Amino acid sequence: MSFEVVMPKMGESIVEGTIIEWKKKVGEHISKDETLLEISTDKVDSEIPSPHEGTIIEILFAQNDTVSVGEVIAIIGAEGEKADKKHVTNKAKAEEYIEKPILSEKEKSEPNVKTIENNSDNKKTTRFFSPLVKSIAKKENINLSELEELEGSGVNGRFTKKDIIKYIEQPSKQIDKPVGVSVDNQVIEKLGKVEPMSHIRKVIASHMVKSLNTSPHVYSSVEVDVTPIVEYVKNFKDRYLKQYDLKLTYTPIFIEACIKAIQKFPLINTSIIDEKIHYHKNINMGVAVALDNNELIVPVINYSDEKNFLGILRSVSDLAKRARTGDLDPSEASGSTFTITNPGVFGSLFGMGIINQPNVAILSTGSIEKKPIVKETEFGDAVFVRSIMYLTLGYDHRIIDGAYGSQFLVEIKKYLETYDGSQDV
Repeated sequence: MSFEVVMPKMGESIVEGTIIEWKKKVGEHISKDETLLEISTDKVDSEIPSPHEGTIIEILFAQNDTVSVGEVIAIIGAEGEKADKKHVTNKAKAEEYIEKPILSEKEKSEPNVKTIENNSDNKKTTRFFSPLVKSIAKKENINLSELEELEGSGVNGRFTKKDIIKYIEQPSKQIDKPVGVSVDNQVIEKLGKVEPMSHIRKVIASHMVKSLNTSPHVYSSVEVDVTPIVEYVKNFKDRYLKQYDLKLTYTPIFIEACIKAIQKFPLINTSIIDEKIHYHKNINMGVAVALDNNELIVPVINYSDEKNFLGILRSVSDLAKRARTGDLDPSEASGSTFTITNPGVFGSLFGMGIINQPNVAILSTGSIEKKPIVKETEFGDAVFVRSIMYLTLGYDHRIIDGAYGSQFLVEIKKYLETYDGSQDV
């Protein structure tokens, strides 16, 4: 008896995965829960265990293929068993299922051939293109009429996602794409070392460009006297380590400050979907974590507004640790509603983060430095040595104006400057 292995659903927002490497070959034996392949999503890389024990009868997708969730990717059976013929056309069937549009009763009664209008140039086409293909075409400034005569690889010649990507990657289509500078091979040799971008790096690059093209970024900064939180961490770090086996850092305090401020300024915790503002019921806090290989990931503390300080600290510690060891589930790196990034830990005075879509704001925390600060006293102005840092808020100017963003930032400042930690102990 043979078993189908499908592309697993690695998170609520994950719809596809890219096969990075097959750990087994056709004909090899595999045990249940032994690693079968490694996949990469737009969030993390993951090793996928075999759901059954047996022999690899067939592998339906190659390395670097991007496969939709639920598609059959391999067949496992008994030694000497052959793949069922139905699996040979499985890829095409899955493609047909994905590409097939859902028709209303009215549409079902209309003729099969429809005239579809491309908004970009108002030219009409009688060929069916899926919403996904049209979306990619629109993003790449490709008129559907260009695709009219091209042969598709899908069922009945249907033009698929794979086909349009192949079309885009043709040399003639690279002229208008700001991917990079075309350089002669001899010049490349003189420039020095050249290496390909990793899959995760490509995903990060794509997300960053998409965010800048989607959201008009505006930034506001404030100077904050964080002496109270510096003293708190200094005085209680040993207690947290001894009592809870947790390293006390500034991050959970920043998160707590953001939660309190978001509750007063809820527009910060929204997303823009189809020109509508969606207010999120809970605050899912994304915390950017830098990885050793010059890559970045944003683990998410879901329902952070329902956690106490200790719960937030536990979540930060756990997620950051597993992010660096590659043990995060993809679902733990998606679904954020607000994000914090901390370039200050690397010595930056301040940072200007790029919004983590579909969020509308991101807080960047700078380094903490001791500085002389002038304060008013009953005896006149006096100079004090205080711990100072800069907070920078990047926000989407489509829905957040400077006044609102600045007020939110000042609310965080007030919380940090008056922090006593009494609610945490």
